[in-house]
This record gives sequence, C-alpha cells and structure tokens, in this order.
Amino acid sequence: MNIRHICSSFSIIWIVLMPLFLDSCKKQDLATYTITVGAYTQDGSGNYVFTGNELIFDSNEECQTWSRTATGDSHSASSHLHFNAAANVSYDNSNVTFSWTEYGPELDQESIETTCNNATGGVNKTVTNTSYYQDKPNLFLKIISVVEN
Repeated sequence: MNIRHICSSFSIIWIVLMPLFLDSCKKQDLATYTITVGAYTQDGSGNYVFTGNELIFDSNEECQTWSRTATGDSHSASSHLHFNAAANVSYDNSNVTFSWTEYGPELDQESIETTCNNATGGVNKTVTNTSYYQDKPNLFLKIISVVEN
C-alpha cells in the first residue's frame, strides 16, 4: 500500500466520521424556554392553594432578578421590597424540571445584582410540573407553564 492510498483512505474515513463527532458535541436542547412557576400555600386539609403569585424565568438568562413585597421583618417594621436573583439556571424539557441557584433577599436592585454576580450565599432549588417544592414553611412552588421561545 503506498502513502497516497493511505492518505486517501484516511481522508475518506475522516469525511465520513467528522459529522458524527461534531454532532455529538452539540448541546442537547438549543431552544430557550419561559418557565412560569406558581406559588402555593396549604390549607388545613393539606390542599395546595394558588396564591396568585408567579415567578417567570428564562431558561438561558443568568442573574435574572425579581422583587416582592415583604411584610415587616428584621429589615423594617413596615412592608418593603425584597429582591432576589436566579443564576445557574437549567431546564430539562424532557422531564419538565427547572433548577436554579437563588440569591437574596437583598433590599435593592444593585445589591442583589452584586450578590448574584459574586455567587454569594445561594440556595439550590428544583421544581417540576408534577410535585410541589417546599420553599418556605407554608410556601410551595410548582411549574405551571412552559413556553418554547
């Protein structure tokens, strides 16, 4: 076998195999999603009751922030805003599971952005569309909708 034949054979094999190698390197799901997570409480009978509050996430956006009105606490005796952020977001479309690291609360937008960018003191959370995630003593989260963008 001469060198020209070997090189020609190698080239043909490479041309056939290269698309297979490149295809295996692609991200499984390149789509982006808007995930709406509902907040629920439990009544005395153990039934989940929708609070009317929702968190809306983008499956690919890091350090997305939101605020909510908090009742009086150690920050202030009266109601005030708490700011939170989500980073390390991950959505699994085949299992309808959304995970993130949540940062906060902070008392202003600038502080929560700094906390999130520095990855300071986050809590990992995972929600699905089939079960309730207990976020606080009487606050539960569950995916209520997913829209492919």
